[in-house]
Amino acid sequence: MKKQAVITLPLLTLILLISFGSVCAVLFTPGLPAIAKYFNTSMSDAQLTVTLFLVGYAFGQLIYGPLANRFGRKPTLYLGISLEIIAALLCILAAAMHAFWLFVGARLLMALGAGAGLKMTFTLIGDVYPQQQATRIISYLILAFAITPGLGVSLGGVLVEQISWQSCFYVLAGYGVLLLWLCSRLPETAVSLDSQALNARLILRSYLKQLGNLQLINCALLVGCGTAIVYIFASLAPFLAIDVLRLNPSQYGLYNLLPPIGMLLGSVAAMYLVEKLSAEQTIGLGLAVALLGETIMFGASLWGYLSATVLFLPMIIIYAGLSLVFANAASMATSQATNKAYASAMMNFINMSFSVVCVFLVGWLPSNSMLILSALFLGLGLLAAGGYLLMMLKSKSYPVLPKLMQN
Repeated sequence: MKKQAVITLPLLTLILLISFGSVCAVLFTPGLPAIAKYFNTSMSDAQLTVTLFLVGYAFGQLIYGPLANRFGRKPTLYLGISLEIIAALLCILAAAMHAFWLFVGARLLMALGAGAGLKMTFTLIGDVYPQQQATRIISYLILAFAITPGLGVSLGGVLVEQISWQSCFYVLAGYGVLLLWLCSRLPETAVSLDSQALNARLILRSYLKQLGNLQLINCALLVGCGTAIVYIFASLAPFLAIDVLRLNPSQYGLYNLLPPIGMLLGSVAAMYLVEKLSAEQTIGLGLAVALLGETIMFGASLWGYLSATVLFLPMIIIYAGLSLVFANAASMATSQATNKAYASAMMNFINMSFSVVCVFLVGWLPSNSMLILSALFLGLGLLAAGGYLLMMLKSKSYPVLPKLMQN
């Protein structure tokens, strides 16, 4: 596709678009204990609102590429954002009707809509900018992407504490309306449409072809282990912090400003290390840093320390390490693919599907134990480290971290 260098995309619109799915996923999580009480349901049922969101988000990655190629970028954005707005209103209606399963279904629909944000951001940038400029813009977006979920949880905590958990969905509907207006002001970046883009046989064949790329699968699972940690924390931490540590939702939201500091530091470090270490070496370093944070949390929990400090401070270290893994594993996953669009979609699908399985299984465990939470994180960290070592052995590539000291 020919690049349209004369077109520019507003950075604010791109930031709000790439953050759309993650904010929709976590904004309401400070209200999970209140939601369980409101609907008179169990904590595991309340956590389904996170699990099923991830299901919809995973499948959403597969549908928007073909739709954008067939109908154009802007109509696809209108569809996804409109679904999110409708779903937010259905969540409000479900609360008024005390209909829990309508609420859960609306969360699934919200995920399908919000999934357009991540996929279409990269599509728009790829349409418009040459590679070097696109890389610079994406680096800024990743920094914003790292910060906005924490800000979203903090805002959600204030909303739950000062108004109600239902107010979170009024805000999410407003977010969708604002984004719909901003996207209406974007140019259409598709220079041609593919009438065969929705051919089910061709789509299936293209996606199945990606499953033969072992590097893509391995890297997607590495990212999946990290993503699972992020969403397990989002689903379990509210119960632990509010019901056990006796934080109010506003305090919980403010504490959630700490983990994104790790994401921010890790993202800056990733940009610095790109010329110092290979992608494989940076992933190894990131896994080691994350394991350090997971070990600190597990050790403190094992010794009986139970406090907000033990819950949140190690997350800074864990998130710093994970951000090194995310950036480099994602680039490695698609580096050997001939069809980048389908490869990136399959990577996101595997990543999110693994997270769905993990969060679903965790939903059946007690959510009031710091030890269980830290043991889960350490287990996922060790699983990722084992997968990484196997990947390096198969490729006969070994991380040489001392090179960092030489540079």
